[in-house]
Amino acid sequence: MRIIAGDFRGRLLESVPDLSVRPTTDRAKQTIFDILTNRIDFDDLEVLDLFAGSGSLGLEAISRGVKNVTFIDKSRKPLDVLEKNVASLGCEAQCSVYQADVFWYLKNMKRAYDLVFVDPPYKLENIGLLPNAIYDSGAVRHGSYVVMEHSRESMIDLDEQKYEILKKPFGQTTVLILTAIVPPTHPRT
Repeated sequence: MRIIAGDFRGRLLESVPDLSVRPTTDRAKQTIFDILTNRIDFDDLEVLDLFAGSGSLGLEAISRGVKNVTFIDKSRKPLDVLEKNVASLGCEAQCSVYQADVFWYLKNMKRAYDLVFVDPPYKLENIGLLPNAIYDSGAVRHGSYVVMEHSRESMIDLDEQKYEILKKPFGQTTVLILTAIVPPTHPRT
């Protein structure tokens, strides 16, 4: 894995040495960031990286100028690799790393982000609930982006009242680029 663009372009990232983590392919990451670059300015964005693994997506965002990234993963092994990657890039001041269950974190957090990356294990039991859980948690405000990867076979509950939806297929993977539609009267706004 490597950083594709920005301040850390070309820098290599460590990955988890076993198959417990499925990193985003360079091709999918390039497409995700090409789409986002045409829609947003990365400068000063606040990012949430759920199921962060070794941090490939969040660290790519830091390389492109985001203000900070909050990384969440349940497993210690990928977080150890993530912390090594953060240290090797020297961006500790821009990163917060937490070991927590993503659904627990979403229920207990109290802030909104500009961009949320979601790269869950494809066999995650409640994978289809993630877009609504993110929206309902208050993790997004109007215009925030949620980028989610999932297996082509996964049944994902998408509410067109909550998100504008863009789907991009990559072989067995589908990437969703969701733009939050949060009315001013939403209780978490």
